[in-house]
Amino acid sequence: MLEKLSTARSLWVGFSSSADYFVSTFLFGVMFGVTASAVGLSQFNAMLMSGFSFSASAQFAALEFWYSPLPYGTIALSVALVSSRNLLLGMSMTHHFDGHSLGRRIVSLFLLNDPGVVTSARQGPEVDRLGYVTGYGISMMVSWLLSVSIGLNIVNLVGDFDLSSMSFAGSLVIATMMILFAKNGNSKPTPWIISGIVSLLLVELGVANYLILLLSVLIGVAVAIVQERKTNG
Repeated sequence: MLEKLSTARSLWVGFSSSADYFVSTFLFGVMFGVTASAVGLSQFNAMLMSGFSFSASAQFAALEFWYSPLPYGTIALSVALVSSRNLLLGMSMTHHFDGHSLGRRIVSLFLLNDPGVVTSARQGPEVDRLGYVTGYGISMMVSWLLSVSIGLNIVNLVGDFDLSSMSFAGSLVIATMMILFAKNGNSKPTPWIISGIVSLLLVELGVANYLILLLSVLIGVAVAIVQERKTNG
């Protein structure tokens, strides 16, 4: 029987496992920094947003409505809709956080991210999942903040940015999660596959971008609940 790793050692495992996604997150961060500067967001506010919300898709959604006067309600709603996929992420991790304090759970949930959750399922039973996703999240946070800062400072080197070109973000998130879960034999990809199919159908039907992610995730959640009930009775 393998020795159970401590939360701290599992954190390091998560941190050191994130190299591939560190790079992809870095590229998205540079794009966000350039776009944020283009719409008039100050460097301080852009970094503050990146540090507190730590969500590429949600931050891009907020920028679509970044004009004066700021429509706070619309921004909050769009961010909530785009972030709705976290319902699925939370459902997939809830049992792994048993036995940890509320403080540790809050920190881990703040740093929770898509690839961290998916790759954690590949780890053996000796790895503490909370520590793993926390370490993975720290790596992604470092990549995100560093790349956003670079993007904010190179905006003068690129042309004007068209925010409408980022409308694919919701469907791209679903597609990415489908691939990650499908590659992972220890996880249940069905909810994400169905979410992806629904997302594609909604795109073809011309449904508003902010509704595509919401509806596809809600259907994925419903499938996950049904699947869980069938498995556990």
